[in-house]
Amino acid sequence: MPVNLGFFDVNLCLGLPPRAAFRPAASARDLARAMAASGIKRGLAWHIAQREYAPQEGNRMLAAAIAGHKNLHGCWTILPPQTGEVITPGFFRRMKARGIMALRAFPTLHNFLLNRAVFGRFLDEVSERRIPLLLSVENASGGWQAIYNLLAEFPGLTLVICDTGIWNTDRYTWPLLEAYQNVYLESSLVSLEDGGLEKTVERYGAGRLVFGSGFPVRYFEAAMLAVLKADVPPGAKRKIACENIEGIIKRIRL
Repeated sequence: MPVNLGFFDVNLCLGLPPRAAFRPAASARDLARAMAASGIKRGLAWHIAQREYAPQEGNRMLAAAIAGHKNLHGCWTILPPQTGEVITPGFFRRMKARGIMALRAFPTLHNFLLNRAVFGRFLDEVSERRIPLLLSVENASGGWQAIYNLLAEFPGLTLVICDTGIWNTDRYTWPLLEAYQNVYLESSLVSLEDGGLEKTVERYGAGRLVFGSGFPVRYFEAAMLAVLKADVPPGAKRKIACENIEGIIKRIRL
């Protein structure tokens, strides 16, 4: 498969999941090898322990795993700052020191609300620092209503919506792209809708999509092929493949 687009995958998970998945990567080395074999140049990864075990321990495991892997950046999972489990003084300084470039949240699974009452000052600072928050629609995000509520309270937040679903999700996603300039869609399931990727590019531009595979739940190659074969200009493909997420990361202030 051609790899000249320099694919940068924003939706990678390492570690061994409790449920069966396509050939999971037990370690960062395994993940890097799988990426190289498929032609993925860089990745933004999280660790399954951040969701299934304990976010604070999973964050530590992720940071240790990606250390020394220059093509891997990390996502830390957040919990309410009031509990002091994850968000403590020096949090952003530690993110920078450990190569953490994004955040994730699993509010439904981890028993909290992702709103201003809980995360007010913290997410205000996340917004100001332009740190992206990744939320997976299929993965304990709280669903579309929770995403809409979050953006209403934090309209400047840089939000990447992952694993969007494939049945008429433009009815959910397009209003958000129209209302909030810092919202991006991860491509893996957008591309499976009937013309979803092409129609989104036509309406909102290629700058609102970032490449992701959903590995190990989904294949690298399937997500790559959808971008490579999309009926959009070559420049749009490169934006989706790597340039948009590279721009997001360059704007982060840690």
